[in-house]
Amino acid sequence: MYLKYDKKLILELEELVFDYVSSDEEVSSEDLKKRFLQVPKILDYFEKIDIERLKVKNNEFTILIDKEEFYIDNKDMNISANLKFVDDELHMQLYSLYVKDLNLTLFGESKVDASKGIINFFGYFNKDNIDGELNLNVTEDILDFYVNTTHSIKSIGFLKEMFRLDEVAEAWMYDNVEGDIDLNYLYGQVDLKKQNAILNSIKGEAIISDAKIRFHKDAKTVDTPKLKVTYENDTLSFDLEKPKYGNSEIYGSRVYIPNLTSLEKGLVVVDLKTNSMLNDDILEILKAYEIKLPLKQFSGSATSTLVLRIPYLASKKMDIDGRFILDDATLKLNDFEFYTKKADVVLKDNDVYVKKSQVKHKDLIEGVLDLDIDTKSLTAKGEVDVSSFNILTDEKSLINLTGQKIPLKIDFKDNTKISLDSLNSNILIEDELFKLTVNDLGILYPYSDLLKELGTKVGNLEVNIKEENNISFKTKLQELDFPFEKNGNKITELEATGVITDAFTEIKTDNSDIDIILKKDELALLKLNGIDIVVNKDENSLNGKIPSLNIELKNSKIKVDKESTYKVEWANINLDNNQVKFDAKALDLSLPFEKDGKIIKNLVLSGLYKDSVLELKSKDKSLNIKYLTDKSKVYIDLQNYNLVYNTDEVDNEDKTSYYIKGINSNIIVNKEYVIKAQSYDFTFAEHSTNVELKYKDTSFLYNQDFNGNLKLEAKNMSDEFLNSLLNKDLISGGNVNISAYGKDKIVNGTAFIKNSKIKDLAILNNLLIFINTSPGLINPLLAIPSVVGMATNGGFNINGYRVTDGRVDFSYDFDSKILNMYKIFTKGNGIDFDGEASINFETSQIDSKLKLIFLKDYSRIVGEIPVFNYLFLGDEKRVDTQVEIYGTLQNPEYKTNLAKDGMNAPVNFFKRLIEAPKKIYDSISE
Repeated sequence: MYLKYDKKLILELEELVFDYVSSDEEVSSEDLKKRFLQVPKILDYFEKIDIERLKVKNNEFTILIDKEEFYIDNKDMNISANLKFVDDELHMQLYSLYVKDLNLTLFGESKVDASKGIINFFGYFNKDNIDGELNLNVTEDILDFYVNTTHSIKSIGFLKEMFRLDEVAEAWMYDNVEGDIDLNYLYGQVDLKKQNAILNSIKGEAIISDAKIRFHKDAKTVDTPKLKVTYENDTLSFDLEKPKYGNSEIYGSRVYIPNLTSLEKGLVVVDLKTNSMLNDDILEILKAYEIKLPLKQFSGSATSTLVLRIPYLASKKMDIDGRFILDDATLKLNDFEFYTKKADVVLKDNDVYVKKSQVKHKDLIEGVLDLDIDTKSLTAKGEVDVSSFNILTDEKSLINLTGQKIPLKIDFKDNTKISLDSLNSNILIEDELFKLTVNDLGILYPYSDLLKELGTKVGNLEVNIKEENNISFKTKLQELDFPFEKNGNKITELEATGVITDAFTEIKTDNSDIDIILKKDELALLKLNGIDIVVNKDENSLNGKIPSLNIELKNSKIKVDKESTYKVEWANINLDNNQVKFDAKALDLSLPFEKDGKIIKNLVLSGLYKDSVLELKSKDKSLNIKYLTDKSKVYIDLQNYNLVYNTDEVDNEDKTSYYIKGINSNIIVNKEYVIKAQSYDFTFAEHSTNVELKYKDTSFLYNQDFNGNLKLEAKNMSDEFLNSLLNKDLISGGNVNISAYGKDKIVNGTAFIKNSKIKDLAILNNLLIFINTSPGLINPLLAIPSVVGMATNGGFNINGYRVTDGRVDFSYDFDSKILNMYKIFTKGNGIDFDGEASINFETSQIDSKLKLIFLKDYSRIVGEIPVFNYLFLGDEKRVDTQVEIYGTLQNPEYKTNLAKDGMNAPVNFFKRLIEAPKKIYDSISE
């Protein structure tokens, strides 16, 4: 120690140790004030104090006071200053005050008024390369401070050592903001007695350039060129200039924290405003706060506000208020993409309310939507007022819900599932797929033109829409009333799939036996394979009308009525304007036509069915049929086709009228009788029949009028015509004429035979053989002239009987089928016939009595000789006998007087010789 006195004391100490300092001693502020007031007096005695080491307990000081210069250094601080005492005040020019633990350096002026207990500091600070102004005013109870920064800094975290806050507040105060910070000011007071800040006194403002602010640790930062941070009334505010989150502008957004220092009341308010779309950026912010808003915007404009109130305490509920006004926007509701002209979306906590929003999904559905969405459970309820929902197939509505108000429920958990309970239907939206499932078509029946047209009320439907022009569906239909049959049974249910594109619509059953194709501006095409189509109105198969469509058939049948069924290998049918046109290859036909000796079974036909009239034409135009189904009339035109008629197949109860015209068309009766014709005109009506037929020189007319009057005229029937008609080589040469009249199925007439040779008739042949071989056996005298007759007239030929002239008067009963030929007279070669016959065609029984005039050449020779003509021929100058024919047509039996007449011939000769001389004389005279 060195102590020198030269006007004033000079104290130099190398080391001064205080061994004892009572830690229990309490020094009041009043004691401190007294001691401080004594310092100037004490220093006034010293010119210089230089203490290298002053040890007080665990602390060590270096002190230098040299006139007005002051220096002190210990482990906590280092002070270099100029000291002046003015009255009771200490004026201190701080060259440097360095607080080592804080790495804080102060520069400036300080004034200490010990009598009043006031300390002032006006100067600057430097801490961790941060510098600025610092003003302090300390009283006994209060510390007032003001601080700013001179240069930009990266963080105001240095204040954390001065102000301890809730961790949420501190995160926003010191950690959530990055950038170049300029602290304009920070002002406040500290209660020195309570040793804590007076919160309502603190005010501050900072400007952060090129700032990044993080709303949530799980979200990206918001970029803003300028961020203004203010603190006042315990509220910390962040005002952002032109902020952007990702690529989205969130201009007008800000964050503020009221009650910053209160753990109980403190909360963070994130106030977002944006004119950007409701896109991934905005949704990402919401997602960070566990808000799963299922809406996303892809185009259009939007005005959005979103306020998040996040309390410090996790036990308190976060409060969310948002509103999104969207215009001309394309949105996705989870996987459901739609367009909205105007949408008002309100977000309240976990609930989203879509209010009176005009929405449109592709060109499929449009309407006004009200929807309440629970983002927590990812479900929604609401109603859509449909202004347009019409799935079209060839301009016919498959489903048309336009004008309907439909309640709906939506589940967003996985895919988007929409329940339409009022329609017993569901919609599934998955990626690009829109799937509509209708569980009961009966509910949709009033809203579907196609279902109405098909009369389909029972079944289900599933529609899959991937794109506007890519729609597929499948359905199961029941209780159908289609004009279709399979294996003879009406089709009442079927399962089918289909596609709808911009170009066409196709509906196909699972086994492809029914295929419907609808093309724009074309009639619907129905393809049937193995399916029969029924167009019988009597059975109400078409409900009184014919739909407009084209039909392609394969291996099918067309049923016009109970009797008219057409089997086709293929057919192309057009149904339009209540008419049916078709081309077809018909199989297994039952038409009564033949060509080239074969019944027509397969035929390529074209046809038209309209107004209950069916018209058929063969491909070669040689066969035309017109069937008036409602009037039971059939008109047939034939050319080069034969008409086949089987009496066994005649239905007496058939009320159908037939009108048949033929050219070069024969008529085949019962497969063996052929009526040759070059032309004919038949009418077979219920109460009248008319037949006009021509073949070469042959003409045939049959008429039965409504009163039952019958008329038959057959002229110049040639052997060719008759042999074909009778299926026998019966006649050769000449002609036959018949004329007959009658009434009520009984006809009377006459047949004329001219120059015709009758052959191959069992009854006649057997009789001729018997007669022509009899004279030689009966009377040898007659044998020679008989042989002469055989030579001169071609003989009594067993191959036929020539009729030079003949007549048969007859009657015929159509009911009993009995032909009564009550007058038969013929002139022929060798024999003439004169008599009667009756034939029952029902039993084939024959009963005939004929007088045969035979040995005509012998009679002619003898008749020219006087006397002998009477002796040998008698008064009638002929040889005759009586023949009875009975039995059946197939096995006739005969009873004749030939033997008796032959034995009596010589007796009669001598008897006439004796008893009739006058006759002899007369004969000689002649």
